[in-house]
Amino acid sequence: MTQVNPKGKIALVSGANRGIGKAITEELLAKGAERVYAGARKIETLNELKAQYGDRLVPLQLDVTDQNSIENAASQISDLDILVNNAGVFALGGVFSSQAVPSLKENLDVNVWGLLNLSNAVIDPLRKENETAIINISSVAGLGNMPMAATYSVSKAAVHSLTQGMRAELANNNTLVMGVYPGPIDTDMAAGVDMEKESPQNVAKAIVAGLSEGSEDIYPDPMSNQVGQFYAGNPKAVEQQFAGFTG
Repeated sequence: MTQVNPKGKIALVSGANRGIGKAITEELLAKGAERVYAGARKIETLNELKAQYGDRLVPLQLDVTDQNSIENAASQISDLDILVNNAGVFALGGVFSSQAVPSLKENLDVNVWGLLNLSNAVIDPLRKENETAIINISSVAGLGNMPMAATYSVSKAAVHSLTQGMRAELANNNTLVMGVYPGPIDTDMAAGVDMEKESPQNVAKAIVAGLSEGSEDIYPDPMSNQVGQFYAGNPKAVEQQFAGFTG
């Protein structure tokens, strides 16, 4: 089991300007990370974090749907210990809805292809003798399809599978590959979801604590913790429960 103490480590967080990404950035720095590369599509949205943390925070223009942007960002990173694949979208659309194809494309472009391309762009510095980590933000919706957000669920199921694939391919490395499966979180992305929500700060604390504990699966809020227990014992029950969330 690989345990990664964030103290003195160098991290890259995609989508670091708000929500869970911002909270993870702040928590890593609070726990002693030496430096965090903070990625955002609009670099000016990182000004507040830069002013607060100075040289410990390096703003990067990073659009995970743009390969040139990914490569330019990766070229600025000479050393890396922790990759946090947080950038994501929540495009609504059922399988048989009029939005099925465009919403699936949007979800896949950011949540899946973006994660995969960024991970491949920075994998080399993560392959070293010292402990490293890749943290992929999936969702409980990746464990069972929610009809009101079916195409989003498809993308997060793919993130779940990619996480397993990364873990298998890095089994001989000293790399912790962590899958994170939040329920509804109080962020801009989930503003339209009418459910009780956990704070991004509490989610970030659970994720960073999981690094030091060597946890491969993180269910960082009460709802996701319950779903995680169901999923471990009876995945079909999760599918059946989520089938009722029709919006």
